[in-house]
Amino acid sequence: MKRIAVLISVLLTLIPILVLAESGIILDGRWLCSNIKGNVTENTPAELKDDFYLFINKEWILQAEIPAGETRTGSVEEVGRILKDQLIALLKDTSLTGHDAELVHKLYAMVSDWDYRDKLGVTPAMPLMEAVRTIDSLEDLTDYLYDRNNNNAFYPFSMTVAADLTDPNIYITTITPPTLLLQDSAEYSERTQAGDLYYTAYQQIGKYLLTRLGLGEEEAPKVLENAIAFDTLLAEHIKPRAVHYEADYLTSILNYYNAEELEALAGSFPILNMLNAYGLKIGRKFLVTEPDYISALSKIYTEENAVLMRDWLTLKTALSVAMYLDHETYKQIEGISNAIMGVTGETSEDDLALNTVSGLLIVPMDNLYVQAYCTEQQRQDILEIIENTRTFYRKMLESVDWLSSETRAKAIEKLDSIRIRAVYPDQLEDWSGLDFAGPEEGGSLLGAVKAVDQFLISRESDKVDTAVDMDKWDQLRMPTADVNAAYEPQDNSINILAGILNGEVYNDQMSIEQKMGGIGTIIGHEISHAFDTVGAQFDKDGAMANWWTDEDYAAFQGRAAKLAAWFDGFVPFEEANYSGQQVQTEAIADMGGMKCMLAIAAQLEDFDYDAFFRQNATLLRCQMLFSDLMTIVVQDVHPLRYLRVNATMSQFQEFIDCYHLKPGDGMYIAPENRVAVW
Repeated sequence: MKRIAVLISVLLTLIPILVLAESGIILDGRWLCSNIKGNVTENTPAELKDDFYLFINKEWILQAEIPAGETRTGSVEEVGRILKDQLIALLKDTSLTGHDAELVHKLYAMVSDWDYRDKLGVTPAMPLMEAVRTIDSLEDLTDYLYDRNNNNAFYPFSMTVAADLTDPNIYITTITPPTLLLQDSAEYSERTQAGDLYYTAYQQIGKYLLTRLGLGEEEAPKVLENAIAFDTLLAEHIKPRAVHYEADYLTSILNYYNAEELEALAGSFPILNMLNAYGLKIGRKFLVTEPDYISALSKIYTEENAVLMRDWLTLKTALSVAMYLDHETYKQIEGISNAIMGVTGETSEDDLALNTVSGLLIVPMDNLYVQAYCTEQQRQDILEIIENTRTFYRKMLESVDWLSSETRAKAIEKLDSIRIRAVYPDQLEDWSGLDFAGPEEGGSLLGAVKAVDQFLISRESDKVDTAVDMDKWDQLRMPTADVNAAYEPQDNSINILAGILNGEVYNDQMSIEQKMGGIGTIIGHEISHAFDTVGAQFDKDGAMANWWTDEDYAAFQGRAAKLAAWFDGFVPFEEANYSGQQVQTEAIADMGGMKCMLAIAAQLEDFDYDAFFRQNATLLRCQMLFSDLMTIVVQDVHPLRYLRVNATMSQFQEFIDCYHLKPGDGMYIAPENRVAVW
């Protein structure tokens, strides 16, 4: 995998949105979007019976301040702050020894030494820019993309090495379209408000970077125009984002080709040579998610479009190097970004250093974190919660009345087969093969980036056509030092990472109600993903296979469609196009996790339901800039947090009974109108 693609994604996260006029209080027909900073005032009504999320969190919302240089705050973000402080301490701890520590401290020295970076200026990036700017013809373009020294080269397709969807025991190369500048191909035919915002961000950030890296004031706007023009050519053949959420999407991407067939599909576009130049071994077969796109590349990769692609490469290269240069470049980009996003204050030097070091040295940083902060007692506690959750989930599946005995047995078999990865791996990954020059050796950040890229490409290439070790914890893909928990359908695993176990999520002093309302609902949520609209398409072994009867699967899809249709009706802000299909899987998991915890609660004597529901609402409290929320609505598969509380809790009779809700109350949903899938 090319880490540079991730860097562009990170940069986009920083810069995509313009400051808009202050949003007024917009009701979605049921609940106020109280996640938007400024939407809640002292005079905003907050009745438990009408808006539980706001009732529980109003006092916190009124006092909450978004930290300097950031776009949101909340309980999850507070856990992230705890984790950041722990990791920053590791960056500065010179007593740590071993190869991981050496790599981390060497890179940290380069990142934090602004005098050294300022002395280098933009010089380290100039060879990369000069290489791409010498392209004048298709032959030049091809030579450039074949040259492995151009480690920042971008291709008009993306490649990853991962477990095969239908045979997860084998690694194969997957070929997909590239990440578009405007994120969604639909934006190129009918630009939305979000598309306009992305476009404007590229104009501002792009123009500064291009001129900083040597292009003239008149040349830079033309490069930006050409980059968008080339992206538009690609977008014409790429499926829009909305297609990815359709029920048959995963089936539609199961297109396998051997090397000869892939070469024939690409026509005059030299895809195999580019894979070789990139450094990936040519395997026995490829998974091509959008064959029509690969076929269209022969019509796009032409002499006529060579200059357009050159300028597309120029912009992508400039974006990829931006955060590794001198202080002037960084401060200018941050200033433009903050003005666009409406962010106040600046990112701290410590946070900036951590973002860079942990972004490059994912596994070495993770290894240091495990050794410093993870305990066996913590892992045993989480393992116990997971097993209790799985036990009661089994009972829940046994009680579902719309499943046939055949499908029910397969579902329970899948549940029993779930692999469990809790807190940290038994064996840490070895990155002893990686090294790069430090400051005293004349190294640069871009030199370190190149070394990491080549190291990772080599590791990925070595995996092609080899067996997948499903029991191995892949720290590169899922570092423990992350505020996250995840279900992975391709190995049927639940992964509860150490970094999330702080704050309102979990601590060992919490009451049983608090633990269940925090980490318990998260664990239940992740197990529920095994049976959402994506997880349901994978069997107990992680293979994409049908284990449902036709009748049961039709009933499941019907229930999921009802849930999606309900979420379609929410309007978090004026003119928002909220997609129930987009948030469907996460909403199913939220409701499944809640049902699982309520099933456990029913077995406990004197269980305090009020404390449980309050903890869950506290867990999900959040305030964010309107600009941040805009990106979430168009990109995030999770419902907005006020909906993760209100839309979830209102599905369950235990919640209705706890607070004596009745028809006409905003939090009351009649049984016949409830949409929980499980």
